[in-house]
Amino acid sequence: MGVFDRLAGAFRRPAKHDAGASAGGQLTMGDAQLKQLAALARMRRGVADVSVSRQRLDLQAADLQKALDSLDSQASAATDAGDSGAAQTAQGRQVVMAEQLADILSQRDALTEQEAMLAAELAQLQARVAGFNVTAETLKAAQSAAEARQNIARSLKDLQDP
Repeated sequence: MGVFDRLAGAFRRPAKHDAGASAGGQLTMGDAQLKQLAALARMRRGVADVSVSRQRLDLQAADLQKALDSLDSQASAATDAGDSGAAQTAQGRQVVMAEQLADILSQRDALTEQEAMLAAELAQLQARVAGFNVTAETLKAAQSAAEARQNIARSLKDLQDP
């Protein structure tokens, strides 16, 4: 192994460190932005999952309501036909289904509240991410301007030194 190989190896070693961390162990701006975008995606997914669950409960409630209406008509038909046993059976099933419908509607209302809360939190998170992105772009622009000033100063110094 030659001298140049050893020097090249010495310069390559720092590159093996975690690319997501700066020298102080902090995240770089790009990595922070990626983490924020991932958090936004997870938050959006959570809102979508809650919304889908709420919609499923809406469908179940609609199906139960149809079944309740059907049982009501069965009970009426049985009463008109003079079959009190069938009417009582239909009314008993109606009571059970009405309790199930009440439970589903309370779950749906809880999911609606949770969905609204998550949507508000998502909006806040999006605003914070947008603010961070503006700050990051401002810092990048300031860094570019500083590098440009430095290059101009170097060029002027080169022009002045014959």
